[in-house]
Amino acid sequence: MRNAAIHSDWNYANKLCLLVAEQQSLSCDHLNAIKLYDASIKSARKSGFIHEQGLACEKAGFYYKRYGAVHKALDYFKQARECYEEWGSSMKVGFIKKEIDSLNVSGS
Repeated sequence: MRNAAIHSDWNYANKLCLLVAEQQSLSCDHLNAIKLYDASIKSARKSGFIHEQGLACEKAGFYYKRYGAVHKALDYFKQARECYEEWGSSMKVGFIKKEIDSLNVSGS
C-alpha cells in the first residue's frame, strides 16, 4: 500500500494512514496513533472520500472509547455520524448512534 500511496497519494494516503494508525494503536503508541487517525481523516476529506472519512472518525472514536476518553470518543463518533449521513448510509448512522447513546449514558 505504501507503493500505491506514492503513486496515487490522493487515493491511498488516507487508507495508509488509517492502517498504520490501527497498528500504532495495537502497539500502544498513542501519540502516533492519534496523529495518524487525524491525518487519515484530513486526507479522506481532502480527497472527497466521505465514507472513508467516516470510517477513520469511527475508528478514532473506538480508539478513544477503549482508553476511557469519553468526550473525545463522542466528538469522533459525531463526526462519523455526520459523514455517514452525508454518504447516505442509514445502517452506519444507526450503528454510530448506538455508540453515541451508550457513551452519553455511561458518561453521565
